[in-house]
Amino acid sequence: MAKWNPLALKLLLWVVGVLLVVASAASFIGVSVFPTNVGIAGAASAPVAGIAFGAGIMIAGFDPIANVSWVRAVVVYAILEIVYNIFTQITIGVFDILAFIIAIIVAVLVLVLYPNKPALWMQTGATGARA
Repeated sequence: MAKWNPLALKLLLWVVGVLLVVASAASFIGVSVFPTNVGIAGAASAPVAGIAFGAGIMIAGFDPIANVSWVRAVVVYAILEIVYNIFTQITIGVFDILAFIIAIIVAVLVLVLYPNKPALWMQTGATGARA
């Protein structure tokens, strides 16, 4: 099974990247109807940021070992998605079960599939790419 881990990690990053790009592109409709990001943070657009992040993850999927920072970003994103869903459930009663489950699965799979665990946690003495 371990011989398939590098391919599985690459495919996982591609799937996460595609999901982010598609979801962000679909949100263009929402922000055009309800323009909530006008004039906030230097006119940064959430859909564009999501597409750029997803594209970065897809590009990192070609060589996850050399792009450890992007792999870390996927783990942070998954954790933030989990926390966000718990927060919105507690505060306003909105919970996206699909996003919650996918975030848990993605975080676990990245942590299991990544071959150089010390590099993910930025421990000293780690060999390989540092970022």
